Formats: sequence, structure tokens, C-alpha cells
Amino acid sequence: MGNITEADVVAAVGSVDEFIVREALRTNVSVFELDRAIAFANGPANADADTYCALPDRMQRLGDLLCVALDCRLPASFYYRRR
Repeated sequence: MGNITEADVVAAVGSVDEFIVREALRTNVSVFELDRAIAFANGPANADADTYCALPDRMQRLGDLLCVALDCRLPASFYYRRR
């Protein structure tokens, strides 16, 4: 199984900043690992420090990028409701 491509990242999270795509590609993860990282970023586990620390460094980096990418897609009204 090969590493992810730009198309894989865009397909997974939608249109995002080129920096996020480039950095995601630098993690050299597989498509399977990308799927795991997306599940982590979307799920309640991303709030658990022990679960996060158990991930390999490259998965932590990808999880961080995906959390930012997914958060950036939310409408501005989302932030006002949270306060």
C-alpha cells in the first residue's frame, strides 16, 4: 500500500489550504492510516491525551493537521454557538 496523494487528502477533508495538504503528504502515511487519523480527528478520542500520545509521531502530526483542516471547514456561526 502506497503513501497518500494530494487527491486522497482533498477527498478526505475537502478543499483546504495548500499548506495542510503539503504537510499531510510529508507524513508519508498510507491511505489506511489517513482513514484512522480522520476517525481520530472526528471522534471523541482526540480529546484524550493518553490516546494521542500512543499514536506514532507521524500519526500525531497528521491528526493535528486534520483537526485544523476539519475545524476550518466549519461555518463562522459554529464558533458563536460554542461560546
